[in-house]
Amino acid sequence: MGENESDLDIVNIVIHGRGGQGAVTACEIIAEAAFLSDNFVDVHAYPSFGAERRGAPVQAFAKLSKKEKIWDRAQIEYPDIIIILDETVLNQNIASALKKNGILIVNSDKEPEYFKRKFKLSEKIRIKIADVNDLALNKGLTIEGNPIVNTPILGLLSKCVGEISLENLSKAVRNKMDNTKLADLNIELIKEVYSIG
Repeated sequence: MGENESDLDIVNIVIHGRGGQGAVTACEIIAEAAFLSDNFVDVHAYPSFGAERRGAPVQAFAKLSKKEKIWDRAQIEYPDIIIILDETVLNQNIASALKKNGILIVNSDKEPEYFKRKFKLSEKIRIKIADVNDLALNKGLTIEGNPIVNTPILGLLSKCVGEISLENLSKAVRNKMDNTKLADLNIELIKEVYSIG
């Protein structure tokens, strides 16, 4: 994958987080933003199969195709991009599933080298990090005192995959949220996280 655009015909993205963090919503926003770019002919976003409960590890998937309709809705085993909403869910199995030239995006206050060493990741894997928890708490983007990280972290995705632009992410967020002030705050944080990446 290039620095700012995907050279793949199909981009497979998996988001790992915990129940209640909005992994599925984030995938839906990714899919819509990708579709709005006119670079993808078909997009899908869907949750993992199985029960989801608040706090339990969950995953959601986005498949973005540049050339043909997507018929396969199976879980993605070897993603091109992994997004981690809560670093405590990241384990060796998840890290090892990432393709050798893939992208790992993590909500964390640690350095990329920490993850590279801990999970023995290839030098070809790009790692993008932002402490989205801290940013969300500081800006008041919370639910019941918990930081909302699922949308702001998409700023790092936009930094890595140019077809998922800030403009289209903003449109997708506005389409998803009825509350204009909440949408504005989410978009502000997406842009702030983008600038960190």
